[in-house]
Amino acid sequence: MGKRQHNPVCTHQELHEAGYLMRKISFKNQPTSAIIFAFEGIAYAYINHCMHMHRPLNCEQDAIFDETGKYLRCSMHGFIFDPKTGECQSPVCFGQRLQALRLEEIDDTLYFAEKHLQLID
Repeated sequence: MGKRQHNPVCTHQELHEAGYLMRKISFKNQPTSAIIFAFEGIAYAYINHCMHMHRPLNCEQDAIFDETGKYLRCSMHGFIFDPKTGECQSPVCFGQRLQALRLEEIDDTLYFAEKHLQLID
C-alpha cells in the first residue's frame, strides 16, 4: 500500500510529546475533529464526539483520559470509554462505540487510512 501523502496525521515523536492530538477533518462529508493518542504503545484515532451529548471528549478540560489513565473520558459528564475499542462503559450509553478511524504507519509517520476522510487545514 502506498503512502497516503494527503492524510499524514503525525509522527510517533509528535504524538508521544503531546500525549494526544486533535485534527480537524471531514468524515463522510461532515466537518468534525479526530483525536489521536497512544495507549499501551499502540496509536488509536476516533471521531472526537461523545454520543451522549454530542460534544467533543475534551470540551470542558484539555484531557481525554480519566484520572486513572485507563479510560477515555468525556469531560462534559464523565462518561468513560475503552481506549482500545471505543466502547462506552457508562450505563446510559453502555455498549455504544466511538467512531474508530483506521491509522497506517509508514516510516514512523501515522496516516489516516480511511476512504471518506479528508484533513482540513
